[in-house]
Amino acid sequence: MWPAGRAQCVAATRRGPGNAVSVHAFTVPAVPAGVPAARRRTARVLRDWGLHHEGLDTASLVISELVGNVTQHAARCSPRATVTLTRTGTMLALAVHDEHPYLPQPLPADPGQECGRGLLIVDGLARESGGALQVRRVSERGKEVRAVFLAAGSNGADLAACLAGSCPVMHFRR
Repeated sequence: MWPAGRAQCVAATRRGPGNAVSVHAFTVPAVPAGVPAARRRTARVLRDWGLHHEGLDTASLVISELVGNVTQHAARCSPRATVTLTRTGTMLALAVHDEHPYLPQPLPADPGQECGRGLLIVDGLARESGGALQVRRVSERGKEVRAVFLAAGSNGADLAACLAGSCPVMHFRR
């Protein structure tokens, strides 16, 4: 179903179509140079997994924004960011974890501001594709920001599991 890749494969707990799970996780330093490093590695892994060009562009933008937020807002509390890419037969999740205690909130940006739109962009891409942006606390001090996209033709079980709909942006080769 999927081309062979370099990612770690993990057995899924659910049964049925789309139950194979691939997970690739890595850390980058929470410094500006960590952003392009995360973007390049993400693109390489997702290309190996069969993500089409348009999806690679979207995924690269999402990872750049999420890791960029860590470097700009969380580096004092979290010297590293952990990027986790998860793929099933129908779902792609792009997640970034840091150890900063505060949860980010996508807020409206003033049109005159030069920054402050990262989460709005990620949220818009996720919603436009039928997906979801999720922010959750994963430890007393840490959090994960995750963008979930579903492949076209996903079923209701995947929709319920991922809190997202079918995805016209993230297209995988079959």
